[in-house]
Amino acid sequence: MSPAGSLLWALLPLFTIGLGTAVVLGWAAWRLHDRVLAVIAAVACATTVVALVLASAPTGSTRNTVAGALIAVVLVAGGLAVTFTVRRRLVGSQRDPAVEDALARRRRRAEAQRLAERDPGLARELRIGRPDLPRRYDDGGLADVNHVPVPVLAGLPGVTPDMAQRIVEARGEHGGFSSVAELEVYADVPGHLAEELSERVVFLR
Repeated sequence: MSPAGSLLWALLPLFTIGLGTAVVLGWAAWRLHDRVLAVIAAVACATTVVALVLASAPTGSTRNTVAGALIAVVLVAGGLAVTFTVRRRLVGSQRDPAVEDALARRRRRAEAQRLAERDPGLARELRIGRPDLPRRYDDGGLADVNHVPVPVLAGLPGVTPDMAQRIVEARGEHGGFSSVAELEVYADVPGHLAEELSERVVFLR
């Protein structure tokens, strides 16, 4: 959201006389994935309903006066306080598409790794970590160290063709690997690189 757009958004509780505050805050809670903000939006929604019910009372009555106070103090003033507090976060929430794509692929890799740990048979059927084979499942770019060919390993960040060849030779000698720690021991992969590779590889048998 642009700074100008965020300013107009923050002023919506005033423009809508407080009646749109719940919707405004609910949208922000969804956009920012903020549970606390979602609770505040729910409270604003409940306050709006109560205020509308009380506002139906005759003008000048206590109920009508309370309705006016709820709208002015809670929905308008309180709503503005929250929106202007949240506004800066909304301006900073717009990420570069390339960053969003990289983060999405990281989430896919983590999800696929968990699946491989829980159900190796299904992981093999889905061909998780096997970009060298035809498949439909998107694992975010994982590599099954125990089965992929040298070019796939060499495509991992930081892995040179020589290192990839060394990994393939070592897995043949030792019958495969079970962790990145074994890559350090048996394939002479540097510790810092093994740690980086931990989110990009699986070890299926």
